Amino acid sequence: MMFLKRLPTVQEPRLYMALERTYLGYFKLLFVSIGTGLVSARLAVLFLALHYAKLGHFFTELFNVLTWPAIALVFVVGLNFMFDLQHIEKGPPVAAKEIIDPRIYMAAERTFLAWVRTGIGLIAFGFVIEKFDFFLEQLSIMLHTKLVIGEGFSGMGIIFIVLGITNLMIGGINFIRTVKKVDEGCYHVHKFLYGLYGVILFGITVALAVMIIRVSL
Repeated sequence: MMFLKRLPTVQEPRLYMALERTYLGYFKLLFVSIGTGLVSARLAVLFLALHYAKLGHFFTELFNVLTWPAIALVFVVGLNFMFDLQHIEKGPPVAAKEIIDPRIYMAAERTFLAWVRTGIGLIAFGFVIEKFDFFLEQLSIMLHTKLVIGEGFSGMGIIFIVLGITNLMIGGINFIRTVKKVDEGCYHVHKFLYGLYGVILFGITVALAVMIIRVSL
């Protein structure tokens, strides 16, 4: 994040891409925190069912600590990305010769790999959550009891998988468009892709928050 807004800036492609990678890292960290919180909630149910009350309460508290602050920060980080993007756009444009540069292509590749890493990480977390839900369902059958959270939280893993696939698709489109623009000797920020990703990201975050609230009631 650009906390020091007074620093001079230019509309340089590598600066935009570095900003993109930085915020992808933030979003990945936040959703890893949310996913870890959801796994903690399932562990709480597991230990409570096995009559380990202390561990159950510990993981319940861990769920609250990891999940809700991360959900709130998704919106804060998203807004800050918009402000940082506007800050860069206040700078002067760079010369065309600085755009047709091998380092620009390498920066585009690094940015694409950041999208891929984020997408794969979210998909992996989604599978872990879904597998845990299946495990709780089987455990409820074995113990002849109803694990409510196993049913109420079902579908959250799929949300992570959908978000991960979205990252892979938008990252791929972003990379192709970036290389095409650089080949033409110009570079423009893909605001439409940013906006689309933001809408999907915030929609998924709201959906997760609503599902958690319904289970908590």
